[in-house]
Amino acid sequence: MRRSIAFVGSAMVLGTVAGGAAIVWHRDPRVGTTFVNSVVNPRLLRRGLAGSGASEIGTLEHVGRRSGIRRLTPVHPEVTPEGFRIVVPLGPHSEWARNVQAAGHCRLLLHDVVYDLGEPTMILAQDVEALPSAVRGVETALGFQYLTLRTLGAHPGTLEPVDAESPVADHPGGGQRSVRPRRSSPEGRPRGVAGTC
Repeated sequence: MRRSIAFVGSAMVLGTVAGGAAIVWHRDPRVGTTFVNSVVNPRLLRRGLAGSGASEIGTLEHVGRRSGIRRLTPVHPEVTPEGFRIVVPLGPHSEWARNVQAAGHCRLLLHDVVYDLGEPTMILAQDVEALPSAVRGVETALGFQYLTLRTLGAHPGTLEPVDAESPVADHPGGGQRSVRPRRSSPEGRPRGVAGTC
């Protein structure tokens, strides 16, 4: 009897916490992004946990639509027949997804292969038929979206550092802009400006 009461009580507490988190998320989808951008993303990139080996996390290279700065953002890509589908929890509030859409292309490092991607299209979670219905329902309720990208080319390698004098050719903010220098880690993995959520 006590176990049943404890189980029901625990379930109620978890349900209340999840419900509260969903309310906070709906009011401000960017809550928590400062922590992710300043702690989680740089740590994943610094330790080489995004894009290399058998990791399910990839590294997306994109260019800031206003700054022209080359950025790296850890993402969770899923393979599709045409290329990749990447979950965008912040939907239209996602800075990296807006950067990719503005540029029309990006690069993805996954399993030590660099993919050149283009034709970015944002779709609602409810329109992704490949998702299990329960997942689709939760993601739809939270406002998640997906960025679909077509693979234009692929080759083994890493995302190489960019020289500080190298311009980013297709920056929409008017003309070419230089990017911040990037240094390689002692293991040879590129370090750079961690991308924003």
